[in-house]
Amino acid sequence: MGIVAAEGGGLRDNFGSMTKPFHAGHAAENGTVAVDLAALGWTAADDILEGALGFFQAAGGGFDPGAIVDRLGKPWTLASPGVSIKPFPSGSLSHPAMGELLRIVKENNLKPGEVVKVDVGANHSMTTTLYHHHPTTGLQGKFSMEYCLSILILERKAGLVQFTDAVVRRPDVQEMIGRINFYVDPEAEAAGFDKMTSILKVHLKDGRVLAGRAEFAKGSPSNPMSYDEVADKFRGCTEFAKWPAQKTEAAIVFVKNLEKQPDMSALAVLLTA
Repeated sequence: MGIVAAEGGGLRDNFGSMTKPFHAGHAAENGTVAVDLAALGWTAADDILEGALGFFQAAGGGFDPGAIVDRLGKPWTLASPGVSIKPFPSGSLSHPAMGELLRIVKENNLKPGEVVKVDVGANHSMTTTLYHHHPTTGLQGKFSMEYCLSILILERKAGLVQFTDAVVRRPDVQEMIGRINFYVDPEAEAAGFDKMTSILKVHLKDGRVLAGRAEFAKGSPSNPMSYDEVADKFRGCTEFAKWPAQKTEAAIVFVKNLEKQPDMSALAVLLTA
């Protein structure tokens, strides 16, 4: 039932399960199937978007033609606001807080035993999306602010290796999760849902409180990842997949010089087992 419900549309109740990424993948699959069917002469309503019984009425109760008419390519989303690359394999709403906490941990060389509690305030859309407050699986950990911050305190990294059932269930991880206080902060709420405002306070045993705040995530157009940072993420992914290191490094060099490459088929070879 959980899978078939997702066939009709993405539902947040599937967050923290295998079916969450199915939402986006199935939508993309449907788009390509629609193109193939249209090419074969398959028919459908030609006013399906704006019709009285169409998509905009059903999904939004109406629409504003001025928001979309004559706007194609003005701008292209790839140019503005630009591409976002996720540095961590978790829900993107966790990323501003993760990046800020990692900065605090590294700059102060914090050890797990020094941390008494971490308060992280956000808007209610973030708290109701990252709703696995006591995760027990790697998939639930992807949608748990508590887990995402805990693993950074413990290991200073959050890659594919960290989002496994075994790591999430470790006693030290579960204990650290209990030190994270994730709540709706009025200031973050007032900042608006177009931001992912995350307000952090790290309480230490020596009485100090280290504060931090982030509006956008590392990897977003306003705070982009460097090529080397993206390459490091790629290395982590290929290492998790037990990919040959030689092919990994060759692919990184190839892509860095992509515009000078005479033949793209060489890249396909590098990315094929």
